[in-house]
Amino acid sequence: MTADHQSAENRGAMFLFTTLILIYAASYFQRTVMPGTFYNEFQLLGWNAEQIAGIGAAYIYAYSIPQVFSGILIDRYCGSRVVAAGGLIFVIGTSLTPFCTELWQLYVCRALTGVGSSTMYLSLVKETDRLFGRARYATLFGIAYCCGYGGGLCGKLPFTSMHDSITWQGVMLVAGIAAMVFYLMFLAAKSRTVMPPVAQAKNMLKDGIGILKNRYSWMLIFCSTVNFSIYFIIQTVFGEKFLMDFAGISGVAASGVIMAMTLVCMLSLLSAGVLIKISGNRRKPWIIAATGLCLLNSVLMILGICCKFHGSFFATVYLLYALSAGVPAIFAMLMQELNSRSVMTVSTAFSNSCGYLAVAVFSPLIGKVLMHFGGSVVNNVKVYSASGYLAVFIIAGAIAAVSFLVSFFLPETRGVYRKN
Repeated sequence: MTADHQSAENRGAMFLFTTLILIYAASYFQRTVMPGTFYNEFQLLGWNAEQIAGIGAAYIYAYSIPQVFSGILIDRYCGSRVVAAGGLIFVIGTSLTPFCTELWQLYVCRALTGVGSSTMYLSLVKETDRLFGRARYATLFGIAYCCGYGGGLCGKLPFTSMHDSITWQGVMLVAGIAAMVFYLMFLAAKSRTVMPPVAQAKNMLKDGIGILKNRYSWMLIFCSTVNFSIYFIIQTVFGEKFLMDFAGISGVAASGVIMAMTLVCMLSLLSAGVLIKISGNRRKPWIIAATGLCLLNSVLMILGICCKFHGSFFATVYLLYALSAGVPAIFAMLMQELNSRSVMTVSTAFSNSCGYLAVAVFSPLIGKVLMHFGGSVVNNVKVYSASGYLAVFIIAGAIAAVSFLVSFFLPETRGVYRKN
């Protein structure tokens, strides 16, 4: 292979990687923008907390349930081929969302968007490894994660400011057009890149059972799920509402705090490769630190609500939640290494699926808890009680405590797969 040919191949790989990141960022925007950013507007439409939480749940269920199936397809056909199909479903869902006039229509479109999005993250998992190798995996995967979270960042303050001038449908129309452009860019990059041969069919059921029979897989899935779901539910479901209801922070300022959470998480993601290097290629210390910080944050939130601390205290704890959630690349790498490289995408899919299923299950339950404790109506908007929010964080703290204890029993891999 000539140097020019190798250089062209490297440029093609980087262009494909970049477009995958862009469409992943678009999918992450869709994850974070609803329902939190439009919560009060949805309330004015007469929808209660449980119905509004269901908007997010419709997306999350549709995203999480196909994860394992997507992982199987990606391990065999490669991520780019699967994104070509999943991206089309994603674009259809995002394009139809702005035209929804009924709640059930919004549920359907969010579900379509979720199904398409379910191929994005796992494809990046596989394509980063395929295109650049394991030696550069932690750094590049951290960058991909960071840029993807940038999509979630756009779902907060920038689009909240836009939302002050136009309706939620207008915001989602802009997002739908952007998703379509990114998808077309991806198709162009894919057409210019040589795809790998289709892998030989394997007994995926046997491989899947092997992952599920590994007790360490379940322990890590539990820790990862708790850390991620607490952070994500705060970021997308009730965190912004809590700051406005209890902490006395304005809507724009609350969106700014949520945006800052995403920024902190992005910076943490970029540090994954450095953290692994300075700890002698260890994964476990950072997982223990992340689960411990998640527990500490929940305790601080309980204390803050009981003592009625200033809004800045809660904003600071939110940023600490983001810091504790900033090591998903390390969780993903350990999950892969606890199993086999041949099923790296499927093993990651199990973990990712459980995380989002937890979000889908607990989001409506949080709505029920908040409704159970009642509140008041101010300017036609429901303001939930302090007791309701306190109950939510007590539940989160109890689960985080179990996760912290479990993390001590995880094995250390130092980048070596336990199974060949």
